[in-house]
Order: sequence, then structure tokens, then C-alpha cells
Amino acid sequence: MKTFMKFLLLATMLVFTACQIEEPTQPTITTIQPQTLPLSKMVFVGNSLTAGYQSGGLVEDFQRHSYPYFIAQQMGRASTIQMPWLAAPGFGSANTQTGEAFGPLKYENGQILPGDPVPGGIAGISNLLVQGGNATLSRPYDNLGVPGAKLHDVLTAYDATTASSVNPFFNLVLRNPNFGNTTQVQQAQLLAPTLVALWVGNNDVLGAALAGGNLSLITPVADFQADYIRLIQEIAKIRDGNVGIVLANIPNVTDIPYVNLLDNLIYRDVPVPGVGLVKLPVVFGPTFQPVDFDPDPTSVLYLPLLTAEGIMGGQASPVKHVLLPFLSQYQATGLGVPDSTAIADLLIGAGYPAPIAAGLAQQAVQGMIAAGLTPSGVPIPGSLTITADEEAGMLAAVTAFNQVIAGIAGAKIPVVDMNTALNQLNTSGLDGYSGKFVFFDPANTAFSLDGVHPNNGGNAIMANLFIDKINQVLGLAIPKVNTAAYKGQYLGKNITGISPEAALQARAIFTDF
Repeated sequence: MKTFMKFLLLATMLVFTACQIEEPTQPTITTIQPQTLPLSKMVFVGNSLTAGYQSGGLVEDFQRHSYPYFIAQQMGRASTIQMPWLAAPGFGSANTQTGEAFGPLKYENGQILPGDPVPGGIAGISNLLVQGGNATLSRPYDNLGVPGAKLHDVLTAYDATTASSVNPFFNLVLRNPNFGNTTQVQQAQLLAPTLVALWVGNNDVLGAALAGGNLSLITPVADFQADYIRLIQEIAKIRDGNVGIVLANIPNVTDIPYVNLLDNLIYRDVPVPGVGLVKLPVVFGPTFQPVDFDPDPTSVLYLPLLTAEGIMGGQASPVKHVLLPFLSQYQATGLGVPDSTAIADLLIGAGYPAPIAAGLAQQAVQGMIAAGLTPSGVPIPGSLTITADEEAGMLAAVTAFNQVIAGIAGAKIPVVDMNTALNQLNTSGLDGYSGKFVFFDPANTAFSLDGVHPNNGGNAIMANLFIDKINQVLGLAIPKVNTAAYKGQYLGKNITGISPEAALQARAIFTDF
């Protein structure tokens, strides 16, 4: 991991010292009427959602379909908004052992795969910014979104090594030491905008979900509150307080396909000895439908997946979600599929006599193999499942964080309710889009190939939510994005599988590169 950073830091220094940045000029400050406030200068501060990250990576095409770009476009400022344009193939993940780096996920022959290699590997990542055309811009970028940034990072991180986890995107976006080792919020101050869109805090709980409900990764509420207060205080210093601020709250982390893609498909009521019927994930076939292993057509026999945690792992709290990387390993190696020994034990526990249980287990295994399944007998690790208790802990954190945001905003700062919007997208759809994974609704999904970040259409929806709030509060009439124009990003691709490497890339920004 540290080897990667040495390569990247050296390459970045070579690029920015060879191409000396021009001295920035101080913008002229004039008196601004409230009606024209956001049209003068707008800056965006945030994380991967703000940066335009989708399908596990960042590249110029995605940046030009980010919600900040859409907002600038609707304001007539698409030609002037400055972002850290990353030339193709873009950057999403790196292999520190081989020195390779890869762009965002792609699809080929029905499979989601790791992206195309970055020329020059890890050492060539900073060249993507140079090729993007504005690496030597003499001022900070208008879009200061940094993939992987936590709330505290926005206040304190100025490069890859000062972030909460080693993260090269800080180097690409902030370009220090050229701006005096300044953070995201400090660079926003340098730009002296008249309106700041601020959407942060998602990663203070999202990392826990992507790690299988690891509640230790959630930022303590007291720390979150202290940092958010400080952040608003810092933003409010811009132009001596003559600045507009629009915030967005945090969606529930289980309302994304990475977490819930199989929730309504592979769960069935299963009898658990001493407990009764419990809804659990069961063995399923290539069409994502549970397999009935009972030879008697008048009854059903669903076999629960083996899990290291939850009821099948001896815990009281059942597994509520199996994560996207599980699916890739299920398809590749049979992870979680019970073998004959595990099946016999399950049947004996359900009351079957041992000889009958053994016979049914052998029949089930033969049926699995005939159906193309691999009865591995290997339980799904806790890092790929979320129990009911873990889900409750994460949702409690989201609720607490949003209460902090609402309390600090009060009646003075408008807040875009992204939590309600994503919940609606997940349950009933929004603006003609669904919250389903690309496997299940390629024509209408608002999510990209990583199951976490929005695609082009999803970003258009988010842009409209911000535009609605800006128009409402400031009495403006910024036209909304035609979201229908961005539907069908994956239409006709028939994507039905994902490689294990590609599935893990979706959470790469939450681990040290």
C-alpha cells in the first residue's frame, strides 16, 4: 500500500513541478443581489458522489455527467466549470504488488470486469490529469469532491497521506503543495464563491456497510457533530458571510444495490430448530430464483446458504443482506452453497431421520451440480453479509447524522433530503428510474456498475434535487435536467455476472490503496 503512495507522490510532484502553476489572481468582489447569488460563482464540496465517480472509478466522461456538471450546465456555466478532468481510461483501482492501475469497471460478454489498464500503471495515474487539460489551472477546481473523503478529511486532509486512509484522489483534486497544503474547505475559501453546495458525511457510515456491517468503522456521533459545526463555520467565513450554502443529508446505506440487490429474490422462510420459521437467504439458480430441492411436488425444501454470522452462524440476529461481492464468488466458486455434510446436518436439525437426511443430501448435491452450482460447503464470511442487528446500528447512525445536519442547518440553511429521495428510488422508483442493480433493470436503473454510485441518469436526478432546492429558497428558475435523456445507459448489454475482482473494486476507495 505504501509503495503505491511513493510512486504516486513522486509522479505527482514531477508533473506539477515540471508544469509550473501560474500565480492565481484575486477575483473582483462586487455587491450581489440575492436573486443572482448562485449564478455568480458556485463551488461543490463533497466525496465520490460529488466528484462524479461511478462504476468504481473516475474518468472525464463520468465527470461530465456528475450532478455538479449538470447543475453548471443548467446554469449556463458548463463551459467554465473546472474539475480535475481525468483522461481515459480513468482511475479506479490499483495493484500494489504488480504496479498496475485500472480505470472504472466495464462490461464484456455479459460480465462486469475490472477496467482498462492505466498506461504506465501506478506511476502513470497523474498523467491522466495532465492529459485532461487543466492540471496547471492557476486556482482550485470548482468541483472539490474527493472520492473516499470522510467529513473530517474535508477539514484536515490536504494530500493522499493526510487523509483518514491513504487516498491518491486527494493529490489529483487538491494538487498540493501548489496551494499551500490547503484542504477542500480551505480551497473553497480561496475561490470566494457566492454559493457552496456541500454534501458530505456519507462515507462516515457507508464504509461500515461495504465492509459487511462493521460498526467500528462508523464515525462517533459526537465527532461528526463537532466536525460538521466546524465545517459550516469555515464555509460561512467565505466573503465575510456573504455566501449561500445548500446542504444535502445522508441516505440510508442499505438503500443501494451493493447491499440489497438480492433481498427480494433469494429470501425464503426456512424452519430453524428451536426458533421456527425465519426468512433467510437460500440456494438459488442462474436466474436468481430459489431452488426447491424437495422431490415431492406437494411440498418445498429450500436450503439456506451457509453464513459465518447470523442464525446459520449460531447468532440470534439473522442475515438481512448478502453483499455484491458474495454474488461474484457464489457464481465463481459456490461460496455459501452447502455440501452434503452441511445439508444432512440441516435436515437432521429440521427433524429428518439421519438415513433419510443423508439420502436427500446426496440428491440435493447431485441436483446442484446438474444445475451448474458448486456445493463448496464454505460459509459466507461476515465481511460479505449484514445482520439485522448490524443494519439497525448503521441506520441509527444515519438517523443521528441527519439529525445533526438538520439541527445545525436550522431554518437558515436549506437541506436537500437525499435520504427520502433514495428511499423512494429504492422502494417505488423516482422520475422513471429504479434503484435495482443493472442485472435486473438495465433500462431503468439509476445506479452504475458498482452498485453504490449513481450512473448518468442517477446524477441527473440528484442535480434536479439540488436545483429544486436552490430555486425554492432563492426564488430562481434554473431549468431542470431532462432525466429521460440519460436512461438506458446499459440497455441491451445483458449483464448477468460480475468477476470477484470487479466486485471488490466497488469498495476500493474505502481501503488504503
